[in-house]
Amino acid sequence: MGRLDRLIERIYDGGVSDAAWQDIVPGIVSACRARSAVLLISNQATGQLSFADEFGLGTEYRRAYLEDLRRDDLRFDDLLRQPIGTLRTDSMIPRYDRYLESRAYRELYIKLGTEHAMGAFLHSEGPLAIGFRLFRSSRDGAFAEAELESYRQLMPHLARAFRLRVLSHGGRRQLRAFGEAFDLLPWGLLLFARDGTLIAANAPGRAWLEGGQGRRAAAGRQAAQALAGHARSGRRQFAAALPGQDRSGGGEAPAEVLRIDVLRPADPWFDGGEPTALVSFALPGAGQAPEAAGLLSLLYGLTESEACLAAALAAGETLASHAARRGIGRETARTHLRNAFAKTGTRRQAELVRLVLGGPAALATVPAQRRN
Repeated sequence: MGRLDRLIERIYDGGVSDAAWQDIVPGIVSACRARSAVLLISNQATGQLSFADEFGLGTEYRRAYLEDLRRDDLRFDDLLRQPIGTLRTDSMIPRYDRYLESRAYRELYIKLGTEHAMGAFLHSEGPLAIGFRLFRSSRDGAFAEAELESYRQLMPHLARAFRLRVLSHGGRRQLRAFGEAFDLLPWGLLLFARDGTLIAANAPGRAWLEGGQGRRAAAGRQAAQALAGHARSGRRQFAAALPGQDRSGGGEAPAEVLRIDVLRPADPWFDGGEPTALVSFALPGAGQAPEAAGLLSLLYGLTESEACLAAALAAGETLASHAARRGIGRETARTHLRNAFAKTGTRRQAELVRLVLGGPAALATVPAQRRN
């Protein structure tokens, strides 16, 4: 395999891998015997120019270019959409006399001596146009036919890889958004492979793992057992209980209840058809009345006592058990209930519970059997 072939393979690797991308621009610079190069993003609507990646230029040139020139060196289409060839940079810049006096000129041409350029259009996304520039020193002379040929061979692959990179970035952006949303949930989520290896966890799940010895291994074993059970019976939902952690001086905490869902593979071609196990659980203390009560107070203007009662009923408590736990009389609890009816527009306890469980306060309400 020749040098260009290896670089082309690396270019496609860089289409989906940040680590591989680090070698792409320097590799093209070397293959075309250039001195420096830059990936540029131009906003055709505003004229804004930014540097996507660079080699051999340095941050001072970037800062000077963006601050001193702005639109003066934005004959982007002239450079990038024409047939591949070499240009002297003075033909690219409409106001070259001003450019000679700019800090960007001092940084690029005096320090690096770059004077010849090649360009290629790579990708457009809405008003954004992405292009590539290679620079060569006046001391080296113009790009020769051999370098032009290498450039011609590499640019179509770089354009395809950059489109892949844009698509990959879009997918990663969606995953990040989902990850941030999962981190906000009041439940721990852990994703395990068949052998019990942890694949991913949301923020509450990570905190739970760090808060107790052996939790990762224990949850992984339960996930592996659920996946084995799925292979035998086809069942996709399981439950498990982990022993509570010892409390310092307070004995053992209640067992932690896990729900395990077997997830079918999204694409068997890539992952070999292996299912994964999603372990979910309520965090200690999550969903208890004060948390749901705060939401109910904001939503319906309930007092603290009225909101605590409504949240407790939605979590599975009876009016009597709530009154006993709060240390209030049953008549007082009934008064709170009547007030909650009036403020929420409900008339029966079942209606109030449905309202709570069907609204935003349900995020902070967990069924009683799931609570510690």
